[in-house]
Amino acid sequence: MQQQKPKDLLARYGALAAFAAAIPAVVYLAVQPGPAERFRPLFMAERPGAAAVRSVLGPVGPLGPAEEEHLPAPAFVKGIYVSADTAGSPKPFGRLVDLVDRTELNAMVIDVKDGRGALAFAPETESLKPFASDRPALGDMKAFTSALHEKGIYLIARVFVFQDPWLVAKKPEYAVQRRGGGVWRDRRGTPWVDPAVREVWKYNVAVSKEAYAAGFDEVQFDYIRFISDGNLSAAVYPAYDGKTPKAEVMASFFSYLDAELRERHGIPISVDLFGLTLWQHDYDLGIGQRLEPAARHFDFVSPMVYPSHYPKGFMGFANPAVHPYDVVHSNLVRGQPVLDALHAEDEALRLQNPDLSLKVATVRPWLQDFHLGATYTPAMVKAQMKAAEDGKASGWLFWNARNVYTESAFAPEEKVDGTRDPPVEKIPSE
Repeated sequence: MQQQKPKDLLARYGALAAFAAAIPAVVYLAVQPGPAERFRPLFMAERPGAAAVRSVLGPVGPLGPAEEEHLPAPAFVKGIYVSADTAGSPKPFGRLVDLVDRTELNAMVIDVKDGRGALAFAPETESLKPFASDRPALGDMKAFTSALHEKGIYLIARVFVFQDPWLVAKKPEYAVQRRGGGVWRDRRGTPWVDPAVREVWKYNVAVSKEAYAAGFDEVQFDYIRFISDGNLSAAVYPAYDGKTPKAEVMASFFSYLDAELRERHGIPISVDLFGLTLWQHDYDLGIGQRLEPAARHFDFVSPMVYPSHYPKGFMGFANPAVHPYDVVHSNLVRGQPVLDALHAEDEALRLQNPDLSLKVATVRPWLQDFHLGATYTPAMVKAQMKAAEDGKASGWLFWNARNVYTESAFAPEEKVDGTRDPPVEKIPSE
């Protein structure tokens, strides 16, 4: 009888052998009640955000914390910006979590609704579901925030407000229109919604409530202003009457956010402002932003005092970007009288009504960790931190659009025994 070759045996009996080998596994799975909740993500296809966090931190217990579990704001917030795309990508996000873990950093500002307008999470609220992307970067936010809270990271949800192409696509009647027909667009081709449309206010409040309920500790609002570039004369607003001062419209929106989020639900809220709002107190910069009403209605005000963004000749500097300490510190000092006046006003009111609850925002500026106007060295990054501390800020936030930060500028985290890890020069880019 001719001896069969191994290849012939495999072809004849391979399928049968594979089936026999699978029987024990089939029987085992058939009698099991299902994977423990702790390990369920290993069996299920997770959305990218939750998968990214778990790849960094490993299993972290049941999916999602109780809604009431939030971290208080650190006494001095030291944060970095993280885009939704980065937060949903295991390797780059893992590096950033590790950066926070090893250094003095204690907070992350993460997009939950970015410049495209699409929600970066899978919403549970029915009215929000049409506005989610097909594959939300953060996925299940409760799993996402729970894992980061176990690392002690204070989480700030960043919400783009009036720059919202996604909402315009779904609700074009909310958009700033172009005289002669069509949707108005700015210089980059981006559409905006009318800041006076109340439905837009309600929508952003709904997004904020869900982000907070899912574990974010604070909600930060950006692009909370009128349009500023492009053919402004061609813009037609469906709701704004063109007569009411823009600063008044913004102040009304600030007040609405305060009432709906901070007063009603105790949600800490913050706002990003142009840096010049610290410098020019009575002028709204043509976009409706003023420091005084913002300080009255938010817990934190974050002016973007990037030295590279100030014009030649500002403070007498030929290039403000190479003077990071002076630019940041002078802006904070310049804005302080507005805050002092509000505190004095509050004290006078409390003399009449001791039970009156009033609060003035603290300033927590955005600083730059990117090369523009100058090559930013670790010393220049540190100079901005020192300027913020000397300028009575309640913290600082660093911006880098690529989410790559200068680790050697941040002090190593102090351990329980008082020792510190040596700093690492830089984080390799993706």
